[in-house]
Amino acid sequence: MMMRRPKTANFDESWKNISRVTTAVMSESPVERDEWCEQITSVYYLCMAMPTPLAESLYNKLKEYLINHVQSCREQVLEASNGILPIYNSLYKTYFRGAGYLNDLYMHLNQHFTKRTIKNEWCDHYMHSIEKVKKFEKVQDLAMNIWRDEMIEKVHEPLVTAVLQDITRDRRGVSTYSNILRDVIHSFVEVQSHEDPLGSQLQLYKELFEERLLENTGNFYQKEAQKLYEQNDVSNYMIKVIEKLDEEELRLRKFIHHTSISPCKKECVNKLIADIQDRLLDEYKIMLKDEHVEDLSRLYILIRRLNEGCKKMADIFHDHIFENGKDSIELMARGCTPQEYVDALLVVYRKFTNIVSNNLSSDQNFTDALNRAMTKMVNSTGDTKKYPRSSELLVRHADHILRKGNKNSSLSEIEDQLRNFIDLFKYVEDKDLFQRFYSKKLANRLIHNTSVSIELEEVAISGLKDRCGYEYTSPLQRMLIDMKVSDDLTKEFDQHLEQKNEKFNVVFSVNILQSGAWPFSANAGVPEEQADKSTLDFNVPSDLAVCIDKFKTFYNKKYSGRRLRFVFPLSNGTVVLNHTPRQYTITMSVHQLAVLLLFNDKDSSTKAEITESLGLDKPELEKTLTTLVDSKLIKLESDNYTINTDYVNKKSKFKLPTSTVKDHAEKEVEQTHQSVEEDRRLYIQAAIVRTMKSRKQLGHNELIQQVINLSKDRFTPSVAMIKKCVEVLIDKQYLERHSNQKDVYQYLA
Repeated sequence: MMMRRPKTANFDESWKNISRVTTAVMSESPVERDEWCEQITSVYYLCMAMPTPLAESLYNKLKEYLINHVQSCREQVLEASNGILPIYNSLYKTYFRGAGYLNDLYMHLNQHFTKRTIKNEWCDHYMHSIEKVKKFEKVQDLAMNIWRDEMIEKVHEPLVTAVLQDITRDRRGVSTYSNILRDVIHSFVEVQSHEDPLGSQLQLYKELFEERLLENTGNFYQKEAQKLYEQNDVSNYMIKVIEKLDEEELRLRKFIHHTSISPCKKECVNKLIADIQDRLLDEYKIMLKDEHVEDLSRLYILIRRLNEGCKKMADIFHDHIFENGKDSIELMARGCTPQEYVDALLVVYRKFTNIVSNNLSSDQNFTDALNRAMTKMVNSTGDTKKYPRSSELLVRHADHILRKGNKNSSLSEIEDQLRNFIDLFKYVEDKDLFQRFYSKKLANRLIHNTSVSIELEEVAISGLKDRCGYEYTSPLQRMLIDMKVSDDLTKEFDQHLEQKNEKFNVVFSVNILQSGAWPFSANAGVPEEQADKSTLDFNVPSDLAVCIDKFKTFYNKKYSGRRLRFVFPLSNGTVVLNHTPRQYTITMSVHQLAVLLLFNDKDSSTKAEITESLGLDKPELEKTLTTLVDSKLIKLESDNYTINTDYVNKKSKFKLPTSTVKDHAEKEVEQTHQSVEEDRRLYIQAAIVRTMKSRKQLGHNELIQQVINLSKDRFTPSVAMIKKCVEVLIDKQYLERHSNQKDVYQYLA
């Protein structure tokens, strides 16, 4: 392999030949291959010349040449009469390409200084300065820096002015030299593209161009906004502004550096939207009132570009929804039906859900505003009740949906109604109160076999579980499990009777309910003060007593150690009337059935005889006889009860009420509220103890906030209730007040 040896060189003669090729390169004139290779070799020999390398002299000569060349180009730009931009762009493109070729022509010069730099860095611990080395740049970088210093920094005023004028003409719809404009703007970045880090690459661009671009953009769109607002109504103004913003974004992407797009768009938004935001929001209220949904969409497209714009819109949206939903609160206060209340809520919910989805891009700000407004509506008390009636009304509505006899018998319709019910349920804050109402209604449907189907009950409970979790619905699911187990047990009992060739005179089935799993005890249906064994048991009719005894024997043999207790107030039976002109099938309570069966053997009986025969306590007997007389199944003459052989009813199959429905419902609601109130007190006390046990010492306000946070998934406790519970715990010596700070509590282990 041959190595070129350093030798003496004639610098002036060599530079003359090298500069000739350099001039050809910078003017994009053709150069013969042999001459190109020869001058590359000449550069090498100058860099390696003996006894002293001439690289620095060559570097300085090239630098001088490039400065003169750029100064010549600058004069052409300043003297341009047909527009500065085309001339500048043509000269810059030629120069930029030439600088790339120069890098190849002077590659040995680049390598010479690169090697020196590496050597100096290696010897840095000898304290040799490398500043002298660093002043030598790669030829291409040198060329671009000279263009920056001698061209851009000295002609940027007319150059940038011309660029901004062309951008303004483009905004007004006058065609521009789009490619030329883009190349001129990007030349401010390219001349520093070798710089590092990124900030220094863009320094010249930002100082000379971006600042003026932003000022020009702001001035232009400030005037444009004023003109558009004066010439158009709000609707047309928004249409035109959306068009302007879309056009501007395309323009910015076409012309300027990507780092300037965001600040330029912000400047446009400030002038076209932010400066008149208050006026637009005033119009927004009218749009909502008049339901101009297309204008709502346009305004959202504009306002979302502002930092706090959507939040302000969402606050107005919230107030408007609540105003629309006041009808539901007034209905509740007047004592509406569950269906009326739910329909009123659903009208508001569906209307504004559609607006959020279709016109507001399901924006989270508006979704939250809708949820807050619906929560406020659903949990309003209507100034008539201590507790909101929403839980009671929603549960009664669900009870209507899931009961047999629902007019909307189609499965798909019932499922749609259940989805609507779950959508409204999520806004109920008193989840514990709702659960108590729902469990009672579910229990009644299951026990009295009035549910449409177990499958639909499971659908409803699954929806509640999705909102509140498994723990919330586990008591409800246990009831469904009990019913399924009871069905299997009844079938097993029937098979047992078949195997023994035994047959009852009646159709008998039984529900085995776990104690504690259902929203009533074994005393269900009996006033608490009378709830002893004597009120629950009575002289069961012989046909029914045989069934009960057989089932007890079967059950005790199958499950040893379990105790069965029959809850007769919750039991019912079906009887067929054959003594009337027309046959009737009636479902009634066991107590009512027992009274009627007494008339199989005789047509009349006194109250004393009935009491002796059945052994019922006085209040229950009074209630039972009253319902039979009111229904005209028996007649009362003095103290004598007679079977009504002329009984007539429009229905041939129906259920006999056990008490006045209204009185029963009001009493049930009152009892539920009292029970929930007590449960809440216990829950809050437990939350206080749990918090204080972990913290040992806590301030009054912080304790209240901790308890609210622990309780919010079940209910929102009042501060007054929390204070009462704190006092109770102090009396019970779980807590004490700090001796020096009365608003600080301490936990007593």
